[in-house]
Amino acid sequence: MRTWDIIGNRRWGYLLSLLVVVPGALALAFWGINFGIDFTGGTLLNLRLGEEASLDQVRATLRPFGHEDAVIQKSADRPREVLVRTRPLDEEQTARLQAAFAREYGGAEVLRAERVGPTIGRELRQRAIQAVVIGLILQVIYITVRFRSLRFALAADIALVHDLLVVVGIFALTRREVDSSFVAVLLTVVGYSINDTVVILDRIRENINLRLREPFDRLVNRSVLEVLVRSLTTGFGAILALILLYFFGGPTLRDFVFGLGLGVVTGTYSSLFVASPILVEWQRLSERRQRRPAEVAEGAAVPELAAVGESPLPARRRRSRRRR
Repeated sequence: MRTWDIIGNRRWGYLLSLLVVVPGALALAFWGINFGIDFTGGTLLNLRLGEEASLDQVRATLRPFGHEDAVIQKSADRPREVLVRTRPLDEEQTARLQAAFAREYGGAEVLRAERVGPTIGRELRQRAIQAVVIGLILQVIYITVRFRSLRFALAADIALVHDLLVVVGIFALTRREVDSSFVAVLLTVVGYSINDTVVILDRIRENINLRLREPFDRLVNRSVLEVLVRSLTTGFGAILALILLYFFGGPTLRDFVFGLGLGVVTGTYSSLFVASPILVEWQRLSERRQRRPAEVAEGAAVPELAAVGESPLPARRRRSRRRR
């Protein structure tokens, strides 16, 4: 029976990853991320209108002033009050906005007008980076303890970094605004990706103990195929829900949902085509390093290879290979 050789064709997966990651990295280097007012500072304006207005109506009123990208919130128990977060406004600009709302809705009282300086935005950026880095470190510790193998942990973390680079890079390429909810997107991507990766790594570990004589690359390919349908089904179900949210959840949710959708797609992809192939590459380097003493004894010239850590094969499997 013919089966898909995913591991044998893993270089195509590497090429696809490069085609996505490299343009994103270049975008980050040349024009950076389009930070929103949560990170750059801005104005918080709380208005009580003369009559109730929908979010779309409020956004239409802000459009002539160039603030259609503002964050707008409404309270269910105070339907005539709106909270607008936009780029920094001086007193004159605030007065013009208030007059426009008053003409449109029969009055507009300014309940609060505050400016958020760039210092607070810089602190938020630092906290966001710290949250993501701590999340990655905790994932390494968890998988190292879970699988008793640093190699499994590093393969999973490389896949996680790949996913984060894809999401951040595409946001930079498309110039989508990054606000405080983007931190939740990144942490969700980390959680989703590691969940899918752990399932595949666990199946690889089970097959290592069951199939002692099977070559490692074929064993990994078998493990990937055994969980392929499960991974694709889970990802497809999540994407369907996110598509509905994107089109029916309103404009304020679209960037958030877009980021989650990217995370689901790249998290599923990296579990299959990044984490698993990295284990195979590492195992091949380890086997070449183990063959080096015998080749040197025969007088063969062998290039130096760095130590790659412990073998993922259990002791029972290694003993069986030595007996053969």
